Amino acid sequence: MRRILVSLLIMLVVFTSMCISNNNSASSTPTTNPTETTDTFTLDKSKFHFYEYGVVTCPHCQKMKEELPKAFGKEALTYYELQGNDHNSQMFNQLYEILGVTGVPVIGIFYDGELYAIVNGEFPTDYADDFVKEAMKVKGVLFITDKVYLIPGNNTEIINKLESIFTNGEPSEI
Repeated sequence: MRRILVSLLIMLVVFTSMCISNNNSASSTPTTNPTETTDTFTLDKSKFHFYEYGVVTCPHCQKMKEELPKAFGKEALTYYELQGNDHNSQMFNQLYEILGVTGVPVIGIFYDGELYAIVNGEFPTDYADDFVKEAMKVKGVLFITDKVYLIPGNNTEIINKLESIFTNGEPSEI
């Protein structure tokens, strides 16, 4: 339990040090090398899928758009561009209504077809395994932004709506 709390505290520090808005500022977030982190995964990497809402001018969106396929394979990411796409903007507005998110990227982390975490911002790709394992343990969906929130698994109406938002955007070229 202490390890989890320390990990979550570290993640919070990382996320608060990042920009999660639509600006063009440069990022100083360290990169991760997927080949170095492969051994840390206990879940099957082939069962992960990521749905990302982002904008082309956001360096954090672009970094996640590059890093997730490197770590999990090209087919593991579905990217939804918000700029110039009314459908995706409407879907993102629904995320705002439910979660209050205003910045990008917003990434839904699915494992074996089920939503386990939503991250608002950039994160090291090897954290995905920990996010899913923790969500499984607490039986809910983690919402990670400047703080970590839990959407209880018995709140099926909200979880089903979030899953629908992440799986029904209009994919953009990766």
